[in-house]
Amino acid sequence: MRIASYFILLIVFISSSNGIAQVNFINQNQGVDSLLVLHKKINSVDSLVAGYRIQIFFESGNFSKKSALETADEFHELYPEMRYYLSFNEPYYRIRVGDFRTLIEAKGFLVKLLNKYPSAFEVKDLVYFPPLPN
Repeated sequence: MRIASYFILLIVFISSSNGIAQVNFINQNQGVDSLLVLHKKINSVDSLVAGYRIQIFFESGNFSKKSALETADEFHELYPEMRYYLSFNEPYYRIRVGDFRTLIEAKGFLVKLLNKYPSAFEVKDLVYFPPLPN
């Protein structure tokens, strides 16, 4: 009985040690590398991802375009490093600012803006992915 249990343990040890030492090689078509390079190039040019922006202006009417442009200029003077986006969806002009990946980042910046733009709020939007360090 004792010899049989040693024999079973020996078989288990040998079979498990073969799985550890096994090496797998992947054969990959050359076209996969060129597709990855193309994918990276496309995403570096115009990559939009799900995120958040802060809407600081939303208005319609006769002078809404002029008001929107003034608000955009004012915001750019206060935060020159932050991008703003002016859009028109009839009959409203709106300005959204920032490219935030998370709601927490957007809310953090919103706190800074509420004194100047009391009706500002965060919105889900497609945002530009921040540039990766080289």
